[in-house]
Amino acid sequence: MKKYCCTLLILLLLIGLVYSASSRDYSYYRQINAGKVQGTTDTPVRDARHFLQVGIALATAPLHFSRADWAKTGVFLATTALLFAIDKDVRHFSLSHQNSSNDHLFRLDRYHGNKYSLGLGFLLYGGGLVTRNRSIRETGLRSVEAFVYAGAVSSLVKGILGRRRPYGGDSQFVFKPFQLKDSFQALPSGHATVAFAVSTVLAKSVDSLPWKFFWYGAAAMVGAARVYHNQHWISDVFFGGVLGYSVANFVVNFPSDSPASGRDNIGQRISPYIAPGTFGIQLYLP
Repeated sequence: MKKYCCTLLILLLLIGLVYSASSRDYSYYRQINAGKVQGTTDTPVRDARHFLQVGIALATAPLHFSRADWAKTGVFLATTALLFAIDKDVRHFSLSHQNSSNDHLFRLDRYHGNKYSLGLGFLLYGGGLVTRNRSIRETGLRSVEAFVYAGAVSSLVKGILGRRRPYGGDSQFVFKPFQLKDSFQALPSGHATVAFAVSTVLAKSVDSLPWKFFWYGAAAMVGAARVYHNQHWISDVFFGGVLGYSVANFVVNFPSDSPASGRDNIGQRISPYIAPGTFGIQLYLP
């Protein structure tokens, strides 16, 4: 039991760190790189480089946390822990209200929070390339980045924690770490994670209240659908929602070029290599 509890606390802390990283301010880096970004040609190669830089920056962000970041982490962990107490009540309420009308209402998780959300990102990116619309292309790129990185963290946490899904039993406190069985892949909700990740990028792409309401509402409905379909506890959905929003917020705030202009930033020295008949990644050494 001690092993399981320690594993849970460590993973909650790690995801809390990602949540805290979403509040970082990149305005300074935007200013020092403004001239360089304006003179850079928009190409898929540059976007691939940006994709790698975002991943590296996200992975190393916890190394630069402030006291405020740690405080937010504590709030996030405390809220998640409190939701464990009402998991069974919310599940009972959801199951007791299952009917044909609600079945239709909560079908959204079939179309958002999965491969279709990733496809939407690629569609926007491709459309932006074809029409040479930088805004649409960057929105598509950030949607893909948010989906991939939020989904990757979610999958990693699922496998390590091994929390049992609600359809597997009545207790919300059953954990079997390092499980690959789907019935022990509850925490966090993958659908909620990527739905909030993609929705957040799209919501922040247009300064319109109805537009934001639509995308955040769609993500919230996906989370509710996962509880309604008895696939997740409400704490799984909350955890995934915060994770998805945080990663997406990090991606959206990340500047168009590397967040640091110095050579010591490894992200600044990594670039995809594409040539006839081959491709890979090249590293520029100082």
